Amino acid sequence: MEIHEILAQNRFTVTQTGLRLNDTDVQVVDNPNVGVSGGNALSLLALNRNRNRNRNRNRNRNRNRNRNRNRNLDPVAGGGMLEPWKERAKLHELSEHWVDLPIPLPPTIERLRVEAVDLLIKQVLRRTPQEIHREEEIFREANIELSGYLRPLGIEDHGGYEATGSLFYLILALTDEIGLRYKDRYSVLRPNQVEPRLRPLLPNPPHQSYPSNHSFQSFSIAFIFARLLPEHPASSEMFNSARRIAENREWAGLHYASDTDAGYQLARMVAPVLEEVCEEQMLAAQAEWY
Repeated sequence: MEIHEILAQNRFTVTQTGLRLNDTDVQVVDNPNVGVSGGNALSLLALNRNRNRNRNRNRNRNRNRNRNRNRNLDPVAGGGMLEPWKERAKLHELSEHWVDLPIPLPPTIERLRVEAVDLLIKQVLRRTPQEIHREEEIFREANIELSGYLRPLGIEDHGGYEATGSLFYLILALTDEIGLRYKDRYSVLRPNQVEPRLRPLLPNPPHQSYPSNHSFQSFSIAFIFARLLPEHPASSEMFNSARRIAENREWAGLHYASDTDAGYQLARMVAPVLEEVCEEQMLAAQAEWY
């Protein structure tokens, strides 16, 4: 069931203590095995200890499986990628083309509060059967990890694409630096600093909210791959995967929707710069596909 269908079939009301789903009070509790006072908590939130234990066990098993699958692409385990100082130097030579791009200005604080209410709704829906699987994705995507980009291409379980993986790692490194500069410029508060009732699934990163670096980085990979192999049937699916990764940060309570949109706009504008900086790596990756 899609989120718009869930929203259409239910009514959410913001209260002083949380959200009211239809006529039932909903509160997120620190210990899901302890009931909320009054006995009216949504039963879906009262996950039992075995489910938590099994989810953690499966999360660790999947994390280890992904780590083993991508060992040849991992910059530490595979030893394949060092600090890209040459590419960073070239990036800074082109700084006039990316330091002052006209991305939309961040929303006002009043608008951020409205967006934060949408995150409160996602916070509740995150525990429903339709969305519970997002948690595993959110924890996995918190680390530098490529499965979300390799899976749409059908190469998550295949070797021989080391240059493609190295290109993706390079994009992640370069866009991280660019994104942090824009975050510092706009200095937007994190959602739970605007809406204290939000309980992020992960700790707030030690930098500002706008734009979302997960969004910026994911869409940058999608844009560069589309330029690399525009005829590849999975090029469009890369954008769907990028959107999913970016929106998962909203479901985690870490980013507003406006952060996600700004990350997309920044990726679109920075793509020509990355194409010039990463030309050598793009040619090497392209050769793996022909």
